[in-house]
Amino acid sequence: MRVRRFALACSVLFVAAIVWNGLVHLVLLRRADAVVRHLYRPDLADRTWALLSVTAGVVVLFAWGYSRFARVGSIREGMGYGVFFALLAGVLVDLNPYVLFPIPGRLAAAWFLGGIVEFVVYGIILSRFHPLAG
Repeated sequence: MRVRRFALACSVLFVAAIVWNGLVHLVLLRRADAVVRHLYRPDLADRTWALLSVTAGVVVLFAWGYSRFARVGSIREGMGYGVFFALLAGVLVDLNPYVLFPIPGRLAAAWFLGGIVEFVVYGIILSRFHPLAG
């Protein structure tokens, strides 16, 4: 694993994650997310650093897993890795809270499907910015 390529890939993914999550939650699902807004922490804005840290952590884990387990570094392989990661993350992040909290099923499903698209895009990005060969 080349450190510079890994750092570049993580940086690109971090920016993509911020843009993607802003688009999904502040634009596309704004009205749907309003249903659960009362569950948010009242001091959420003060914890932006924590949200950004979690995003960075997920990006690094995603990129590390890809660099560890990808064999050829193709777009198809990146997409497949993205689907695998999305399914795992979706169960933990979207479906588990649906069982525990009063979250509408349609919202949990939208989050889950958005996560699949998100991580497939990340896989494609990684296959271009962090190729395995060279």
